[in-house]
Amino acid sequence: MPELYWAYENAACRDAGAIVPEPPDMTYAHRTLPAAKDLAREAELGRPVLPFDCPPVRLIAGYGFQVYCPGEVVLKRADHRRRLRSFATNHASFGLADIGGDPWPQSDSGLVASWISGSEFVKIQTGIMVFFPIDTYLYQGPLPNAGLDGDGGADVMAGLEYPHAKRQREIAGATYGWSCLNVIVRLPPQGQVVKLGRGDPLAWFFAVPKRAEVSLTRYRPIPSEA
Repeated sequence: MPELYWAYENAACRDAGAIVPEPPDMTYAHRTLPAAKDLAREAELGRPVLPFDCPPVRLIAGYGFQVYCPGEVVLKRADHRRRLRSFATNHASFGLADIGGDPWPQSDSGLVASWISGSEFVKIQTGIMVFFPIDTYLYQGPLPNAGLDGDGGADVMAGLEYPHAKRQREIAGATYGWSCLNVIVRLPPQGQVVKLGRGDPLAWFFAVPKRAEVSLTRYRPIPSEA
């Protein structure tokens, strides 16, 4: 497993309340299940069979790390596109984004969440940097199976961060790429509101190997002998 490092982006983010990333703590990974090899039989006997009864679903709950929302975030979709930036106490708007919440240093909006080019997407800043081996990518995306526990309604985008030549650092004699964990979220539909609080699990990240080429080929079984 590749080794990752983390740090606060700067002292201002640390003092503003950036939260240390941790392994995911999905409640379904800790539920006690009866010893049962045949879930179909258990269902016939009246025990509900739920997604977290599946061993692969439970196993992924302990994989990777999660990053937390460092403050309150309120997201709405504007009823029309605003060409000018608007700022007020704990509120800002631009393009399609109508944003509320707590203040945050070095943010375009002045808040934890900020707009992206006036589009229907915003970035939620965590104040955390992650350093990953230069021969890997850093995956960042929604929490695994988050719907089992509730995810606050935020539509988190997934992506791979790559080690850019201008974003590298030497750590313990090895070269690492680095990424500031700005979580990309789609604005909710018109008339709906997404609210996140400080400490809410926000996204999931881990290092993945680079593969220049991947092919998918259909397996054709050997015909049975006559």
